[in-house]
Amino acid sequence: DQEGVFMLRDLVDGIRIAEFIREVNPKSALIYGGGYIGMEMAESFRELGLDLTVVVRSRVAGREEAEIAELVRDELLKHGVRVEESCTIRSFEKVSGRIRAETNKGTIDADIVLVAAGVVPNSEIARDAGIETGFKNAIATDARQRTNVPDIYAAGDCADALHLVTGKKTWIPLGDTANKQGRVAGANMAGEELIFPGVVGTAVFKVFDLEVARTGLTEAQAKSEGFDAGTAVINASSRAHYYPGGSRMRIKLVFDKTSGRLLGAHMAGKEGVAKRIDVFAAALHARMTVDEVAFLDLAYAPPFAPVWDPVLVAAQVARKGVKR
Repeated sequence: DQEGVFMLRDLVDGIRIAEFIREVNPKSALIYGGGYIGMEMAESFRELGLDLTVVVRSRVAGREEAEIAELVRDELLKHGVRVEESCTIRSFEKVSGRIRAETNKGTIDADIVLVAAGVVPNSEIARDAGIETGFKNAIATDARQRTNVPDIYAAGDCADALHLVTGKKTWIPLGDTANKQGRVAGANMAGEELIFPGVVGTAVFKVFDLEVARTGLTEAQAKSEGFDAGTAVINASSRAHYYPGGSRMRIKLVFDKTSGRLLGAHMAGKEGVAKRIDVFAAALHARMTVDEVAFLDLAYAPPFAPVWDPVLVAAQVARKGVKR
């Protein structure tokens, strides 16, 4: 409830932030959180000319693989953002008209603060009504979005979903998943038989000039699920090397060394990342191996890709790690 301290959960919150900036004309900002919202708002605040500090409890882009997160951190620093990692904010107070954040590393003063430190499922009303909750207290649903209570359906950020890589229930709150689940729930309420097959956790965000994307499992997640996890990390060009305007991108693949099955993909680069991740997402849906991905017939033309697309290069490197 501290004046000048905001969360960004919906359009109304966004309007409140914009109005505060117009009325108060802040010169400095603090973002607490290094996830999607925090990173995208970092760009917005810097575009407005605000002096910005990003504070994170572990590291920036903490859900991403370390090899990808370091590129995000470099991009923030390149654009004049101060980054405080392994830093926890204990409290906020108003001091001389500004907001002072008390942290485990000292104090940070700012004119506006955005708290973007994560979300949890809003499932209390369902639980109180006797509806079962599951993974991370998300509402438990079946493939038709039905709950355990007859004629009650759940969809979106409050509901769980089947992870197609692990075969287990998960909770990954994303807008496209919510939209699909909503369609499935509505169709079944109206008498149609429609199934929501599940998710692989595909997501993408942009921070300044960097595209960051992921799908499937991280290396740590794969190991915790009992896979014989291997990894491959490559840096490759987004276009043919002789064609102007290309840039480097980094790809990390996670795969099972015994079966060769692709388990996850993680990417960052200046261009071509957001749609290439969809190739890996489709491969995960199809339970493809890195051998199969390595020889996919992908489009080639110098303005768009090298002869060996980065997707193929990453898979070619990964297949060397498969036990034969």
